[in-house]
Amino acid sequence: MANKVLGVLGGLGPQATVYFSDMVVRYTEASRDQEHIPMIILNDTEIPDRTDFILGVSDESPLPKMISDAKLLESAGCSFIVIPCNTAHFFYDEIEKNVSVPIINIIDETVRHCVESTPGIKAIGLLATEGTVQSGAYKKYTDKYGLELMVPDEEDEKKLMSIIYDQVKAGKSADIFDFSRIVSNLKRRGADVVVLGCTELSIINREYGLTQRDPEIKDSMEILVARSIEKCGKAVIDEFRLN
Repeated sequence: MANKVLGVLGGLGPQATVYFSDMVVRYTEASRDQEHIPMIILNDTEIPDRTDFILGVSDESPLPKMISDAKLLESAGCSFIVIPCNTAHFFYDEIEKNVSVPIINIIDETVRHCVESTPGIKAIGLLATEGTVQSGAYKKYTDKYGLELMVPDEEDEKKLMSIIYDQVKAGKSADIFDFSRIVSNLKRRGADVVVLGCTELSIINREYGLTQRDPEIKDSMEILVARSIEKCGKAVIDEFRLN
């Protein structure tokens, strides 16, 4: 039986795209090259900024480019498409309408995993870009499961944006002390779990092993990787089983 091909609609941002594809390779149970998942990676760095458009800072919509890229991946023979960017899922429904290939939804999969892995969960704390928060993309799915969605206060949100844009996206080390304080503040306010809802924050997780040390932190990128591997008919290595 031919392997299923995973299409990666990337470039949002480039570092997160490389991180995602590297994780798929490292966390797939395989003993030889031929047992890995074939991937077609479209690292399109020309897609306009998602957050700027959602917040009304820019009138240049990323949607036409993303639809074009999704169609290109479909025509290349991909079995599934993933978009390793939480903010971009504001456009998920419109992209999905334009292709027949299933698109794995990082937000739906993340919220569902939080519910399945946390008995009695009532509230999810979300760390994400302003675009993701303002778009209501996560609230759509927390409402679906009857959960409260909590976000950082105004001061913490500004510091989080600085961590994402001025540090991680700029290729610099993140201020882990500020980051940890933001997580603690959400927990203190009642969040049962804290979701890393921005793929740049997943890079901080890689550097500091946050989800390994704290099972109440859920990384949307790790969840997307695990679901992508499973949907392509492969197994996730034991060391990478989701908490």
